[in-house]
Amino acid sequence: MKKENATSIEYFRDFRRVADLINGVIFHGKQIVRECDLQEQNPVLHDVTKKNDKVSAIENTPDLSVMVTVGKGKFLLMIQGQTIEHYVMPVRVLHEKGTDYYNQWKRLQKIHKEAGDLKNGEEYLSGARKRDKFYPVIHIVIYFWRKRWKAARKMDDLFRTEIFPEELKRLFVEKSLVIFEMRYFKNEEWFQTDLRQVCGFLKRTNDRTKLKSYIEENQKVFSNLPEDAYDFLAVMAGIRNLQLIKQKIQTEGDGFDMCKAIKEMLRDSRQEGRQEGRQEGWQEGRQEGQEEMATLIEKLILSNRISELLKVTTDKEYRNKLLIEYGIA
Repeated sequence: MKKENATSIEYFRDFRRVADLINGVIFHGKQIVRECDLQEQNPVLHDVTKKNDKVSAIENTPDLSVMVTVGKGKFLLMIQGQTIEHYVMPVRVLHEKGTDYYNQWKRLQKIHKEAGDLKNGEEYLSGARKRDKFYPVIHIVIYFWRKRWKAARKMDDLFRTEIFPEELKRLFVEKSLVIFEMRYFKNEEWFQTDLRQVCGFLKRTNDRTKLKSYIEENQKVFSNLPEDAYDFLAVMAGIRNLQLIKQKIQTEGDGFDMCKAIKEMLRDSRQEGRQEGRQEGWQEGRQEGQEEMATLIEKLILSNRISELLKVTTDKEYRNKLLIEYGIA
């Protein structure tokens, strides 16, 4: 999984794609967020605790952490890539969001303590003023794998809600996670970057004919893919040969020609198929000949024609004559 994780992080380090992801998944194709509205943050979240004058920290690390400006507001976007289902992802997301909110609170406390501007009991107790505000934290889970996400999407999916009264059930209801299933996203046209073609490619990897047609229809993009996009597709599609022929299909502009790569792979697979066919035919013919020879020898022994055994092994014409005579050929 390390390879998948590394290539996905590298692919989404291009903030044009992150802005496109937000606009496509959250705003349904409306161009709200721009690349210049994004600022990368340290993805490592420290859950710091102090006990008996000892300080300890637990690290939580989403794949990417980005501060996003929308109009006059800001929110923190955490992106987590998944190649397999995570059965308790809502717990992980809650923990990471809670850690960031806790850290925001602690930063506020520190600022106010240094300024000495907390004046009443409520402010001292809270470590913050009533008018202090936090920035929101949003998670997008990007799911790359072939099968649909069937694991929990919200905390109440992890509860046995059926055993509780309705009045309690309503209190358990949580917002669902934002899970972007790349292979099943229906509206790839909402994307403006090569994220559109990447989704389209992955959606068609199970049908070689459809994949070939899709690449031809989007030849302008696929004929000169950036290296991070090419690597991402090669790894996530699970097509090892794309990596093996990578250097052969590099373009003059340092891009990579996926159209040429697919043609090379199809040609190689046809050649391998013909070679396998020849080998299988030869093996089948050889096996059939061995079986005929064994039957003929058995017939000669039963007919007490043992003296002819040597001749049938050395004289092809005589052997064929006896195969016909005994009705074996």
